[in-house]
Amino acid sequence: MFLSEISRSVKAHPDAKDIKLDFYEEELDPSRYLAHISVSAVLSGLDISATVDTEIRIKRETCDSCSRIAGGYYAGIVQLRADHRHITEEEVERCIQLADHRLNKLTSKGDRFAFISKIEELKEGVDLYIGSISACKQVGNAIIKELGGTSVISSSLVGKKDGADLYRITCAMRLPEFVRGDVASMLGRVIEVAHQDRQIHGIDLSDGARVSFDADVPAVRLGSRKDAVTAVLVAIEKDTVQVLDPETYETVLLKAPAFLHAEAGSDVCVIKTAEGLFLLP
Repeated sequence: MFLSEISRSVKAHPDAKDIKLDFYEEELDPSRYLAHISVSAVLSGLDISATVDTEIRIKRETCDSCSRIAGGYYAGIVQLRADHRHITEEEVERCIQLADHRLNKLTSKGDRFAFISKIEELKEGVDLYIGSISACKQVGNAIIKELGGTSVISSSLVGKKDGADLYRITCAMRLPEFVRGDVASMLGRVIEVAHQDRQIHGIDLSDGARVSFDADVPAVRLGSRKDAVTAVLVAIEKDTVQVLDPETYETVLLKAPAFLHAEAGSDVCVIKTAEGLFLLP
C-alpha cells in the first residue's frame, strides 16, 4: 500500500542504471508500519545493493466535507410533502434520485457541501438535510421542474461565525394534489390526469379531448386508474357505445370518446365513479 510513496521518496544517482526497488511491510499497530526496503542498481559498471528499515507513521484525517456529513451538518432542509394527500413512496424515491443527480453535478463543479447528511421520515412526509443553501434551492427547483408543485423558502438565523450571521433555510415543497392516472371531476368534466404543474392536464373521459385547467380550480378526486376494471363493449353506434356494467350487468349508454378503437364484443377498461361509468384510454 506504500509502494508509490516510497518510490517517490527514493533519490537515485543520475548515472545509476537498472534500478530495482523491493520492500515488504510489517504492521506494528494500526498507525505504525515497519517497511523493509531493498534497493539495487548498476553504477559505473558495479552492482550496488542496500537494505534499510524505516518506520512509517499514518496520520488519519477526515476532509471537511466528510466531517460535516458525519456530524450531521446541514444548511438547508427540503421538506417533501403533497397537497391534500400523503406523498407516495414512489414520489419520495424519485425526489431522492433527482436530489442525488443534482448534488452530484454540483459536487463535480466544486461545491464541497452539496450532500445529503440525513433523510428523516415523518408522518407527514420526508425531510432531506442538505449541506449548502445553494444546493438546497437547486434540489427544490429540480424536483418541481419534473414533478410539478410549489415551494416556499424561509430562513432562520442560527448563529454567527467570524462576525457574520449564519442562516439555514427550509424549502417547504408541496407536490401536486393530482398525479398521473388520477380520475377527477372539475368544472363539470371528468378527466384522467396526465400531469400537473401550474395547470392540471389530462383527457376528458367523455369525449377524449385533451384539456387543461388552472391548478386552483375546484376539483374532486373520483378515483384512479388503479381502480379500473374490465367490461364488455356490447355495441358501437355512430357517436355512442353500449357497455356492460361489470357490477350490475346492465347496459350503459356512453358517448364514444375519441380514444376508443375497440370493436364490439371486446373487453375495454372502465372505471366506475360517483359521477357514473367511464371508459379509459
